[in-house]
Amino acid sequence: MTAALAIAGCDVLVRPGELHAGAGLLVLDGRVAAVGTEAAPADATTLDGRGLLAIPGLVNAHTHSPENCLRGAGQRLALEPWLMLMFGVGGRYDADAHRVCALAGAAEMLRTGTTAVLDHLWMTPPSAEAIDATMEAYREAGIRAAVAPLMADADTTDVLAASLGVDVSAAAIPVGPTGELLACLEDAMRRWHGREDGRLQLFAGPGGVQWCSDDLLLGAAELAARHATGFHVHLLETTLQDAMCRRRFGGSGLQGLAELGVLGPNVSLPHSVWLGEDDVATIAERGAVVVHNPAANTRLGSGRAPIPALLDAGASVALGADGSASSDNQVMWDEVKLAALIHNDGLTDTWIDGAQALTMATTGGAAALGHRDDGLGTLAPGAPADLALLDRRGSGLAGALDLEGTLALSENGQSVRHVFVAGRQVVRDGCCLTIDEAAVLAELAELAAARVALYRDPPPALRAAVDQMRALRAALLRQSTRP
Repeated sequence: MTAALAIAGCDVLVRPGELHAGAGLLVLDGRVAAVGTEAAPADATTLDGRGLLAIPGLVNAHTHSPENCLRGAGQRLALEPWLMLMFGVGGRYDADAHRVCALAGAAEMLRTGTTAVLDHLWMTPPSAEAIDATMEAYREAGIRAAVAPLMADADTTDVLAASLGVDVSAAAIPVGPTGELLACLEDAMRRWHGREDGRLQLFAGPGGVQWCSDDLLLGAAELAARHATGFHVHLLETTLQDAMCRRRFGGSGLQGLAELGVLGPNVSLPHSVWLGEDDVATIAERGAVVVHNPAANTRLGSGRAPIPALLDAGASVALGADGSASSDNQVMWDEVKLAALIHNDGLTDTWIDGAQALTMATTGGAAALGHRDDGLGTLAPGAPADLALLDRRGSGLAGALDLEGTLALSENGQSVRHVFVAGRQVVRDGCCLTIDEAAVLAELAELAAARVALYRDPPPALRAAVDQMRALRAALLRQSTRP
């Protein structure tokens, strides 16, 4: 139980469009007790909030923590050849490497005002040790975290490639036996889901619709239902993934999920770029959450998700930074700004404003984490006290005319002074209180240095894998543009 906290005199942005100037904030037992401090108990800790703006902590609803030591990798590569390079250079991670990568990402997020994360944790190979190390890191960091161990048991890329006359014998994603993967997932759920008074969660995390058998998708969904947790799966990130799904299901990958019966309010769908109109309607109807990753999708040339259409349909949309090898950081303000810019089209009048982008990064992210009904992502009374205090006199906010627009378009995290998760202070005066960031970054630098030589001079087999996936994408493009 956290001590009572009164933040006196701060402006409070309860949610986009609801600002209480100078009201202050009262926190009791890890939750927002009131907007205002008049009823603060006598023994409450008081923080002078004058000149500060309290906002709901941002939510990073899709990332891959192991990529924190692979930054800058694979420029000018589309997703599929980039994956070959990343997995080849990344190699095997021991438990300590997973710990360091998760801590480094958590520190970067917390310092810049992100208080919750959904980590789609890829492992080489999947193991209880990797999951435990990551969960322990998030426990230590004090961040709110859902970890979805990424698991795949089928790769049918070769089937599509053969139909296009392309050899992909050197290119494959890591897969494992279905039963072993599900057993590992269930064990992790039993040991971790709901720990730290619910701050830590363990989600099902199938790697992607195109990389999972029906048995794995159905088994993961059954475990998620049994443990009352989330189901997080990559969806239709590229045209190649769309082609693989259409070959398998006879329709889109989204409709394939719906027909399997695994699509519902506990499901979050990172990327969701290549959706049709029927897909958009189905997502809204079933209550699933799309996680928009504008930086990674732009960096890898994957396309632009139909976010305006999803919002118009009433679908929930969250934001994710994706891994730091594709985005290339864990600063959610970058994602907010891109989400507010890349969909703007003066010809069709599809515009996303700052308030909408901030909503994706707060209540949208809360929905992806399974917090639709408890106020997470807002500073309303009763909500978990996950919040950041920003300096209103800093360069990001001092010149603000429209607060939400300025937060979305001008802020970069430098204005963040203090951060709280479940009422516990985790950042003070811009410094993490829970993580020895200098020590963690020194370890992260060692992990990166150990991979530099392989990245600069990949062995022939790795070069072949990258080239084959490039050839497959080119063949698919030729087929799609053939008259």
